[in-house]
Amino acid sequence: MKCITYFVFTIASCYAAEFSERPRNFSVELLYHTQLETNGHVVISPFGIWSLMTGVTLGTSGNSRSQLTRAFVLPPQDEMIINGYTNLTQTVLDTTTQDVSLTTRNFLFLDNGFNIIDNFKRTLAHDFGAMVKNLDFKDSTSAARIANSIIESSGATVTNVMHSDDFAESRMILTNVISFKGLWSSPFNVSDTIREPFYDENRNLLGEVNMMYQRAPLPYSHIKELKAFVLQLAYGNDTKYCMLIVLPYPKVNVNEVYSKFTTVTFRDILNKIDNDLKEFGEDEDVIDVKLPRFKISSNLVLNKPLNQMGVYDIFSSKKADFQQITKEDIYISAIVHKADIEVTESGTVASASTIAYFDDRMPPPIFEANRPFIYFVMERSSATVIFAGTYSKPSVF
Repeated sequence: MKCITYFVFTIASCYAAEFSERPRNFSVELLYHTQLETNGHVVISPFGIWSLMTGVTLGTSGNSRSQLTRAFVLPPQDEMIINGYTNLTQTVLDTTTQDVSLTTRNFLFLDNGFNIIDNFKRTLAHDFGAMVKNLDFKDSTSAARIANSIIESSGATVTNVMHSDDFAESRMILTNVISFKGLWSSPFNVSDTIREPFYDENRNLLGEVNMMYQRAPLPYSHIKELKAFVLQLAYGNDTKYCMLIVLPYPKVNVNEVYSKFTTVTFRDILNKIDNDLKEFGEDEDVIDVKLPRFKISSNLVLNKPLNQMGVYDIFSSKKADFQQITKEDIYISAIVHKADIEVTESGTVASASTIAYFDDRMPPPIFEANRPFIYFVMERSSATVIFAGTYSKPSVF
């Protein structure tokens, strides 16, 4: 009988990755398959998920390994994986402005008596900065209390990450906690926020939102290949971190836009924004922006989305191959992902039907996100997606 291993990803409330330059982007794929499970309204942290699954990959062999390396666009050799993780994490976490705070922590909790291979433990502790702790999983209430205390004392900004149920049938729990807080470079004025209608892509009324507003020189582009307008909202006094708002054309739904990411990369989008800014100048970028103030919370099991990305064996008691972790037979029962994001006038804590399909630089008079849209909180230099989601169910926040 195989033992069950349980993985938990918890994302702190956000006041507010690609591993390679290959066109295929696991962040978009994961977001696409996850939002199908939630009827389109969701927030996830691709970077947090990638960080932990990269560590998991080092413990696998055979088909379990090949499925993970393909899904998360990882190289085949351990050394390349570790070096890539180290270099990318250093870049993403190197905040250059006091208006942005970004931290991530990894934790490995082991049931007393459960032995893992020393090399895997050393790799997680040394290369992934994981804090390793043995607990009595049979006393699940005490285990959860101690684990939460360890997470909170590490400097993480979240509380009550673990629950007693998490330990009930597990032998090992690997946890990633990530938090992002960013203040807009160009904040919205609270007094300009008013309640306005929110529609679907066909102009059917879905509800109301508190719509923020500002008129400012903000970088944006018309990406015909995506069938969408893209707005960049920077954090802090530089553009290292930003939120990209991808607003589909009228009568184009978000799933159609997702499908276009098979040929359009984040590099393409960012380069288009930068080139438009150079060609037309900042003065030409003054636009009216309307964006809902919103808060989204997600508590997801990622098994099925990962199945859709070709990851099966790690969830199977008969096929899972974790021989680089332990001599015992283990498999993953569930990968749980918890995420929250708040977008307000100060920053992030993760409509007209007659609008024309403009040529490359004929700007829309207003960027009005009053219909479903996709958003990405990114580190620009590496084009790494830290948080991502779809806003499709309006609520007054």
